Amino acid sequence: MPQGISYILRYLVINSDFTKRFTKINWCSILIKAITLDLWDTIIQSEQGPIEPYVIMELESIIKTIGRAIKVDMDELIKAYNSLAEYRGVFNPRVYAKLIIALLGLDINANIVEEALIAYENGGSQYKPRLIDGARELLQYAKGMGLKVAVITNTHFSSGTIYKILMNSGIGEYIDLIVSSADYEVLKPHPRIFQIALQQLNINPHEAIHIGDSCIRDVLGAYVAGLKPVLYARRQKSVDKCIRIPGLKVVYSLREAINVVEGLLHA
Repeated sequence: MPQGISYILRYLVINSDFTKRFTKINWCSILIKAITLDLWDTIIQSEQGPIEPYVIMELESIIKTIGRAIKVDMDELIKAYNSLAEYRGVFNPRVYAKLIIALLGLDINANIVEEALIAYENGGSQYKPRLIDGARELLQYAKGMGLKVAVITNTHFSSGTIYKILMNSGIGEYIDLIVSSADYEVLKPHPRIFQIALQQLNINPHEAIHIGDSCIRDVLGAYVAGLKPVLYARRQKSVDKCIRIPGLKVVYSLREAINVVEGLLHA
């Protein structure tokens, strides 16, 4: 890539009023080095119901640890967990668990509390999610083409736990990096969470595409951060909301996303 183009791209990404000029970039002329992906409802299926099975695993780990010192009722624990639900993904798992314990007013030894926080953080590591159709094929294609692969997710899990979960589903080996909002206490669509991933991958924004199912969290966040956004359209309302974003590519399956990646690589 000519040095002048590289300079312009860097300038547009960091300049607050870059949006209009940014749309004039010809993405097909840019070498793609990495693919970043959303987690829930993009490569693994989210759980339905009032409380997810992995949350039960996490809360049971608290009961098992604290239960050595004091009796804890699961219903009360769930109630405390749900009352803090708006902060899921904002705080790291240990802080979140500490808030739950404090909300219950439990007066227990600090060492036991610390054990409970660690147990909670690792409590969901045995969870095995269902893969989205085409996820394995997309990841295999990306790695086969020599691309770096990262997951950028809003979640209350630490990156270490996410890696274990993905290994349980047989796709962990394809992932080079996991950036969890809980680890960095920043949520998509804030550009910073995308920038964290790019820095760790050691690539520029224009060298990556991001695939996700949310117009706001994934498409808008990636676009503002300078990545090429691809909407995995599981809901028509996401398409309607995002359709005006310049250069947006929309796919209706992850196998279709392979064609988009291939097109960018071979344009």
